[in-house]
Amino acid sequence: MEVDTVYALEVRLMLELWWKLEFLYQVRRIATMRNTKKLITWMIWLLAFILIVFLLTRCNAKDNKTVKIVYVSKVLDDNNAFWFSLIEGTEIAAKEYGVELTILAPDSESDYEKQNDMIANAIALKPDAILLSPADNEKTLPAAKKIKEAGIKLILIDSQMAEPIEDALIATDNIEAGKKVGQLVNHLIKENSKIAVVSHVQGTSTAIAREVGLRIALGEDEKRIVDVVFSDSEYDKAYQVTKELLQVHPDVDIIAGLNEYSAIGAARAVRDLKLTDSIKLIGFDSSVEEIQLLESGVFDGIVVQKAFNMGYIGLETAIKILRGEEVATNIDSGSNIVRKDDIYTEENQKLLFPFR
Repeated sequence: MEVDTVYALEVRLMLELWWKLEFLYQVRRIATMRNTKKLITWMIWLLAFILIVFLLTRCNAKDNKTVKIVYVSKVLDDNNAFWFSLIEGTEIAAKEYGVELTILAPDSESDYEKQNDMIANAIALKPDAILLSPADNEKTLPAAKKIKEAGIKLILIDSQMAEPIEDALIATDNIEAGKKVGQLVNHLIKENSKIAVVSHVQGTSTAIAREVGLRIALGEDEKRIVDVVFSDSEYDKAYQVTKELLQVHPDVDIIAGLNEYSAIGAARAVRDLKLTDSIKLIGFDSSVEEIQLLESGVFDGIVVQKAFNMGYIGLETAIKILRGEEVATNIDSGSNIVRKDDIYTEENQKLLFPFR
């Protein structure tokens, strides 16, 4: 039992004992009274006292009710810095606010069917709110609608859905993040450059928005994109599709990875093919391996999301909604460009290593 709950119970028992003793005392006094007017007055005061004590004990019990929140993530992967940091943000916020937090997640970002099952499991737990990072902006929608039908608050983290049914969205502005990838690519373009994109899960709002942002930033150079392939957010698949891509398009000299799995898988393939001198890479997110690849020059730059902030603000927003407070319904958690020559600035050190 929580310490606060035990304390609340003790206070309630003391109050109940107090008013019972007071009741007996007042009854004894009333019994000795002969004046009818005084008798009625004392009875009114006594009833008012009993009512106040009753309301206080009820309010005290209500205020100490433990808030229950379930977070249904896209994946639970301690090796992925983005998801590790995001989940850490929700957990730390839960501790600070005294919330009971349950985390559910499939083994793969692309497994929307498993995630839909977990959404059903989350609803069955009857929480006060559900945080959700939808695996697919359309295929997750029917399951997410059931959250709202159950009268449960819905806060989206990282990704949005085809219909705005949520109470709030906390995510990177992925079009802006895609534009930042495009800015990095623009600095690398030569006269005959060919660009390839290694994205993550086809159909997700993040993949769509980042590619849109990239193309906007490239402007007329968008026509240099020769192919877009998808890794399904798996390192090995990203590695394989990059190798296959380079067999079909051997003249590609710039590759942009649009999430951590895609960027690292592509970089491993380029490194193993000994093409790091002829192919420039842009990464996304900030795992230890990705930072090492940036330091060694395999990546020319990376775009880093503020994953910890996303998770923390997501849970904090849920609490505010449950309290009836006004909140922003669309919160951009932000992203930054990091290059090799500015890894060690104070700002980027906090961004890349938030737990130091």
